Amino acid sequence: MSRSSSSRERAFAEPTVALAAVLVLSLGVAAYTVVLGGVGDRGPTAEPTLERVHDEITVGGVADPERLDRAGAVIARTDIRANATLRVAGRRWRVGPAVPDRAGAAPTRATASRRVGVALEPGRVRPGRLRVTVWR
Repeated sequence: MSRSSSSRERAFAEPTVALAAVLVLSLGVAAYTVVLGGVGDRGPTAEPTLERVHDEITVGGVADPERLDRAGAVIARTDIRANATLRVAGRRWRVGPAVPDRAGAAPTRATASRRVGVALEPGRVRPGRLRVTVWR
């Protein structure tokens, strides 16, 4: 009994099928690279810091400028640099380092803001804006 086999009985792939398989595999690797290419390059996001600062300075839904120093502690716990500004009726309160210029050394920065009621004195609440800028 001979164990030799003819070339017709050997398993092999057609050249077009093999080429198509290599092409599909290459496209899959390329798509994977493109999708994951920008994952580590993302800049800072200001919304989470804005929410934490807002929660820290508001009491009953009204922001108290006297509590803005607590926002400094919130900002200090983050791994990014941040500035929080509360503006109302021509007045401004700020905590954190000054925001760098766009042309300056901080190319990745983000800003988020929201309207808040601000207690200027007991019984006197005015609409204002809380703005948080973060950068690396």
